[in-house]
Amino acid sequence: MTSSSTCDIAAIACAVVIGLWASGAHAQGAQARDPVAAEALFKAGRALVEKGDYAAGCPKFEASLALNPSASTMINIALCHEHEGKLASAWEDYHRALVLNRETVGEQRRRGLEEIANKGIAALEPRLPKLLVTVEGAPEGLEVQRDGKPLPKAALGEALPADPGPHEIRASAPGHEAQTQTVTLEEGKTVTVKLALKAAPEAEPDAKKGGGVPTWAWISGAVGIGLTGAAVGFLVDDLSAIGALRENCREVRQGTYCNPGYDYAADNARKNRDFGLFVGLGSAGLIAIGAAVVGIVGSSSAKEPARTAIALPWVAPDRAGATLVGSF
Repeated sequence: MTSSSTCDIAAIACAVVIGLWASGAHAQGAQARDPVAAEALFKAGRALVEKGDYAAGCPKFEASLALNPSASTMINIALCHEHEGKLASAWEDYHRALVLNRETVGEQRRRGLEEIANKGIAALEPRLPKLLVTVEGAPEGLEVQRDGKPLPKAALGEALPADPGPHEIRASAPGHEAQTQTVTLEEGKTVTVKLALKAAPEAEPDAKKGGGVPTWAWISGAVGIGLTGAAVGFLVDDLSAIGALRENCREVRQGTYCNPGYDYAADNARKNRDFGLFVGLGSAGLIAIGAAVVGIVGSSSAKEPARTAIALPWVAPDRAGATLVGSF
């Protein structure tokens, strides 16, 4: 790659960032400008840096820039980043300084600052590490992050400047397994990161949590138990009516004789009604429970052979009990 083409790619990669930063800095500066405090901080930062105390001096420049953005302050921040080895950050700072320099007062001073910024950019160009990220067969909803910050889709496949050192690239998309890769950049070298997202496997039901049992089986079992319980209630009432009939009535030659004042018809009707409801509800309940057993046993056998036993209640006019159903 020629030197001119390298500069073109670098300029394209930085153009959008510079434009957004310049407009944001201008809006912020219009709200909180304090040139006097900014100048004091700038001088304090210069004094510290000239003594070699970059750790204390560079934050002064950052504070000065926040109070009154200027090209000269931005250039000093670029020099601080160069000292820290953050080459891409310094390269971006010089470009920012060129934007801010449009507001510098005085033709001679403006040209001097422009020359310093351009020399800084030219010196950094051959030293800049670059990172190229590609995602094979980019799926719908793809999101790529570089060091936790979103990387636009348009940036994929482009060698973009980045500071030397470790960088983390993460790609994700709905229905796919996310991929993360860490690379270390060196001065003047381009590193390519190729990612390919794989479709996420379908989640398997957790046997321990009973996730494999279909919902309808649980519902059917609950309904069956409820119907069977109601049937038992009607059976109890039916036996009560039979007991009252036997206690108050007896067979004689002329037919059935009942004690005076006893309402034979009411208890007889209650007996017949309760027995019919007992048979109907009990049958429906047992069918529902049987269907639930089929669903539960079927889901268990689909995972692995297991010993399963479920008690099915049953009732009769004179007794009740339970039957074990399952595999042993």
